[in-house]
Amino acid sequence: MTWEVATKHNLGLDFSLFGDRFGGALDYFYEQRDGIYMTRNYIPASVGILSAPRANVGSTLNKGFDGQLKYSQQINQVNFTIRGTMVYSRNEILEADEQYSNYPYTRRAGFRVNQNKGLIALGLFKDYEDIRNSPVQNFENFRVAPGDIKYKDINGDGAIDDNDIVAIGATRYPNLTYGFGLSANWKGFDASILFQGAGKSSFFINGYTIYPFSSGDWGNILTDVVESNRWILGGNEDVNAVYPRLSYNGNPNNYRPSSYWLRESSYMRLKTVDAGYTFPKVFTNRMGIKTMRLYLLGTNLLTFSKFKLWDPEMNSTNGQQYPLAKTITMGLTLNL
Repeated sequence: MTWEVATKHNLGLDFSLFGDRFGGALDYFYEQRDGIYMTRNYIPASVGILSAPRANVGSTLNKGFDGQLKYSQQINQVNFTIRGTMVYSRNEILEADEQYSNYPYTRRAGFRVNQNKGLIALGLFKDYEDIRNSPVQNFENFRVAPGDIKYKDINGDGAIDDNDIVAIGATRYPNLTYGFGLSANWKGFDASILFQGAGKSSFFINGYTIYPFSSGDWGNILTDVVESNRWILGGNEDVNAVYPRLSYNGNPNNYRPSSYWLRESSYMRLKTVDAGYTFPKVFTNRMGIKTMRLYLLGTNLLTFSKFKLWDPEMNSTNGQQYPLAKTITMGLTLNL
């Protein structure tokens, strides 16, 4: 057993132009980690080992770039600065402890760390004739009915099982993070605004907030689940409904990770808005104060995202976490 080994390559560029009004730094990184310590879960029983050992068998590759830019300018008596930062990375599992598979898409190697994997949903079953003419879906001996999710037979064997699970979407954790802002000042007045965001990420929504009555008659249900279009026998038999038919005490067919429940978690947030006024020294010196600033500060004021059920930055699959608070603060800073 040894430490894992990281081999890194970096190419960077720092620049400053136009009298230091425009500048920044760009960096490209390439890192391979070998000998990652992990549990050997797929050693054949014929080897004679009673418990799964651990060994340095994993390998990953991570590459991407990050950068920051800044531009400053003075127009008459107004000074302003624009700043921006961004980090983009993409990793890949080169080696992992896993058994051989006739279907390479079911393996971890060749895909990203924390890659989302699931079944491909083709909508909902229209009727029993549609079920009879489709590949067999028999998870946990559960018989599907009209309004249940219909999946794609990836390997063409006439049955839907774990061999039809493929990589879908991105990873749960963002591959892209960024931020940009503007600050300005004029005759004692100052203001700044900052946006931040993340992208190239997706996740599965699940839990009793999304699956009504999956835990019997217990649990809160989101408003969106109640008010959105749902498949209803004899009422709304829409194969493209937002939610499948209702089930009591769970549905092994519908509550599986699939493209049906996959959501994009990219977002951009107005993180802070800060505006203030610093009183002139002629005024503050009379009171024995070095500096005095009156300000108004707002945080988490707006969020722009395709995902509307809860705050995407929570990184939650069911929304059962305390969200970030929106705050507006007014204050006075004194330096005596």
